[in-house]
Amino acid sequence: MPHGDDMKRSDSAWPVMVSAVLLSGAVAAAVAAATLRYGMEPPPRIASVRLAEMTAAWTTQAAAEGVSSEAVRAWGAALEIALDRVAQDHGVVLLPARAVAAGAPDMTPQVEAVLSATLAEGGAAPSRIPAGETP
Repeated sequence: MPHGDDMKRSDSAWPVMVSAVLLSGAVAAAVAAATLRYGMEPPPRIASVRLAEMTAAWTTQAAAEGVSSEAVRAWGAALEIALDRVAQDHGVVLLPARAVAAGAPDMTPQVEAVLSATLAEGGAAPSRIPAGETP
């Protein structure tokens, strides 16, 4: 059996232990809240692009002009660059407009502008796929 002094020590340690547990719980909660608030990037926003319309318009024009297969590959590479740049510059995930029911901003004009600039400056590297082959 504990003696009188031992009893007093164990009784006086109880509030200290409870305080330590509560304090460590509060610190853990504060760290978790800060991690969630400041440590995670916000989810990307969704935007649409009228990709089918852009492709159809270019394909129609290219067929009428009889463009080379190399020009077709260059346009496809430039489109890919334009989509990547617009998505990165605006912090969005681009989806085809047909895949979005409503509410997403349309980034088609921005994609078309970057596409035109990329083609004008020759920024799209020619495809490494030989003519007549498919990836």
